[in-house]
Amino acid sequence: MREFVDNAKPFLILYLLFLIAGGVLIAMFEKGDEILYFNQLHTRFFDEFFKWTTRLAEAPAFLLVFLLLFFSSYGKGLLLATNLLLTGGVVQLLKHVVFPNHHRPPLFFQDKAVLNLVQGVEVYYHNSFPSGHTATGFAACFLLSLFVHSKTAKVFLFFAALFIGISRVYLLQHFFRDVYAGSLAGVFITTLVWLLIAQSDFYNKLKWKDKALLKQV
Repeated sequence: MREFVDNAKPFLILYLLFLIAGGVLIAMFEKGDEILYFNQLHTRFFDEFFKWTTRLAEAPAFLLVFLLLFFSSYGKGLLLATNLLLTGGVVQLLKHVVFPNHHRPPLFFQDKAVLNLVQGVEVYYHNSFPSGHTATGFAACFLLSLFVHSKTAKVFLFFAALFIGISRVYLLQHFFRDVYAGSLAGVFITTLVWLLIAQSDFYNKLKWKDKALLKQV
């Protein structure tokens, strides 16, 4: 456990600051205030930036990262796939079974405010809580931060996850509280995967986990 904390510290310190600041914002402001604020900031640059940022938490990007990991270590590739499948499964269960009646910003603000939509981004109306992109984004980035030794890389990965979350608010896909909850799901599930699987005797005794496809080419 101590080894995990030391390894995760750069990412988790920044994440704790995010949780504190985010919790204060949720307590202070009405639901939807953040949507109206970000919606006033629309520029062509931000539209393109956040459209591409949100794609970092979608299947093509995850497949690329998985293949890169798989080429360097079968075990790391397996851990990433397991982590993302578990996170995605839990989030979909929460969205469709536990919180099925949480509507997304375009429906929430229907007949209340005129929102600036981002061209090329499909508008959704239902199953807002929690944010799936944010959950898988934080899950992937947190796990990757545990693989690398550089503190700079760990910090970069935190901000990559954070901007994925922000993109969901900017693109009118989610409220901030959806993003907040999604981040909690991603970090919590990744912690369990690391402690219960990556640190388990069963995983560490796998003879092929440190082998790599690249080494055999």
